[in-house]
Amino acid sequence: MPTLQSVTTEWWLIPALFTAGVGAGFVNVLAGAGSMLTLPVLIFVGLDPITANGTNRISILLENLTAARTFYHHNLVDLKKGMKLALWTLPGAILGAIASVHIGNLWFQRILVIVLALCTVSLFFPTRATEKDARPDGMASPWLYPTMLGLGFYGGFMQLGIGFLFILALRHLLTKNLAQVNAYKTLIITLYTLPTLLIFTWMGQVHWGLGLVIAIGGMIGARLAASLTVSRRGELWVKVMMAIIILLMAARLWV
Repeated sequence: MPTLQSVTTEWWLIPALFTAGVGAGFVNVLAGAGSMLTLPVLIFVGLDPITANGTNRISILLENLTAARTFYHHNLVDLKKGMKLALWTLPGAILGAIASVHIGNLWFQRILVIVLALCTVSLFFPTRATEKDARPDGMASPWLYPTMLGLGFYGGFMQLGIGFLFILALRHLLTKNLAQVNAYKTLIITLYTLPTLLIFTWMGQVHWGLGLVIAIGGMIGARLAASLTVSRRGELWVKVMMAIIILLMAARLWV
């Protein structure tokens, strides 16, 4: 297991990690891809990619738990339905975490770029353009549950960008309401992240000291983002932030 002696001990380490955590928590709840901030920082200070991937799960767990509680108090999530969706992600997440010895390859990144671009475009479709079936909004499509299983595997394996994929799936297979989508997303990620964090810990791939510093910042950022989401113009903020972040992430992955 990595120790403080294996990473840089410069004075700026703690504030840099905390700041990255605040930004990542804010971005993760509003859209996703906050790991683009925290993973490079963790690697920069001396962790190998696998340990950075495992350490990052501490912040993911606590910031999504913070946001999920806020959404629940605003009655944006059906706890029973959210738990059911999360249970479908668990087998895939556990297998993904066990298989996570690499952070992906070029071809997977290219596919992810295409998915993210499609997600951005779909956000700004008029509602009538995406409602072509008789399924009432809020009623789960039969395709939703196997989709959760697949997303669980990717979330357990890498996590990077999983928020976008959950938003895409939930928005088209459950509800068009982006505030509710974010509420279900944070609850699902919270529940499947716990066993994946335990697996990374058991494999000795978690640095708790660095992870907790980022997590404290992440909870603050997540609380701010959750409050913004439930505000009167929250859905517009979510769309704008998602579009900006997705395009930046796509450009970074394509290089």
